[in-house]
Amino acid sequence: MTQIVSAFNDVRELYSKFVGHPAPEIGPGWYAPFPAGVDPVRYAIHEVEELKRLLAEARAPEVPVGWVPRADVYAKRDAVVFRVEIPGVEHDQLKVLIAENECIVRGERALPKEDCALRPLGLESPYGTFERRFALPLHADPAKLAAKYTDGILEVTIPLLEIAAPKEMKIEIA
Repeated sequence: MTQIVSAFNDVRELYSKFVGHPAPEIGPGWYAPFPAGVDPVRYAIHEVEELKRLLAEARAPEVPVGWVPRADVYAKRDAVVFRVEIPGVEHDQLKVLIAENECIVRGERALPKEDCALRPLGLESPYGTFERRFALPLHADPAKLAAKYTDGILEVTIPLLEIAAPKEMKIEIA
């Protein structure tokens, strides 16, 4: 039983490290029975070890990241579009990079200039450096990337290369 509790705690810790906030509570209806012949304890421990290995292999951002902006990803017939919500970020504080089959959006949102008459009682907007990474589809054409920043939304459009449809051939079956 201690192995199960340990594995469960490891998963919660990995979730927190990866996502940046505590893992949600797991209710009793979220469990699924294991097939006959599968040892759930061994399976769970193996999965946790695999998660640890994958997290260790994951690359950390080159710049310390203070927050991760929300984003939406859309598919068009001929492109992929990433929309990143970053209101209050100055245009010159943004970078869009392509590296190792990823589109990387980096920047910084500065703290508001302090007014002597105002003192913060609660701040919900994140400030500081941010980074968001998006995996590029196999047929992306990063050389034709286009980005525009309007009303706090950065929209990055990456065209897709045209792929020839497979040719049909009739094969005679003997």
